[in-house]
Amino acid sequence: MKNIKISEKYKQILNRYNHFLMAVVGEEGIYTYANVSEYDGLDLVDELRSSGGHELDLDTKSEGYNLLNDLVDGFLRENTIEFVDYLYCDECTGYGYVNVRYNPFNSTFSVNMDIGTRGYNTYEHDSTFERLKNQPQGQWGERYAELKKLGDSNFIEKMKKDYGNTLEISYEGGGDSGQINDYGDTDHGSVRINSDIEYVGYEVIATHYSGWENNEGGDGRITFDFENKTVTLHHTENFDDSETEELGEFKLV
Repeated sequence: MKNIKISEKYKQILNRYNHFLMAVVGEEGIYTYANVSEYDGLDLVDELRSSGGHELDLDTKSEGYNLLNDLVDGFLRENTIEFVDYLYCDECTGYGYVNVRYNPFNSTFSVNMDIGTRGYNTYEHDSTFERLKNQPQGQWGERYAELKKLGDSNFIEKMKKDYGNTLEISYEGGGDSGQINDYGDTDHGSVRINSDIEYVGYEVIATHYSGWENNEGGDGRITFDFENKTVTLHHTENFDDSETEELGEFKLV
């Protein structure tokens, strides 16, 4: 536990206010929190509030309240750099919340930080042209008209002429926006893909991951084998979670 020194005057004010808090909120005390971002630093969200299920409006004009509020605000701002440092990691999403709870029985702040983290799941799906061309209507009414091209021998021959026996295209997105990239890989190098195979690609993704571009989104690759009439979809699905870092207790002395 670390100590935060305050003046004798502040100790007297705090002692009186502690007795008030002990009577009305108990050990649950009062709390506040702040947003922390890699880019924007710290933003104090709210003033101190009662906790533990107490619906109590604290007198924000009282001397004790304002002292505590200023001490918490100063503590958070003085340690902003330390809080932001927790957000620099490969799995972090660049934001978090610092939570501060004050216990009036021992004049102690308990501090922890909820850190946003990033994770992902990967999947692989193999299909035949025959299966995809007969894909039934999707649960949201998708008719998959583009996939029917995979049953058209003239379309397949044109794809062989344009790309060779295999073509791999990639896609990526998030935040409700996503796209298949303009260039794909063939046995003979990178080529610009046409809209015909691009539209087929979108429907290949949608058969397994309709709405894949929403929220945290995802990315992946689609490999068309025009010789063997198969498709392989490699998909990565992103998600956000959080972990809690206990930063310790700080006692006013």
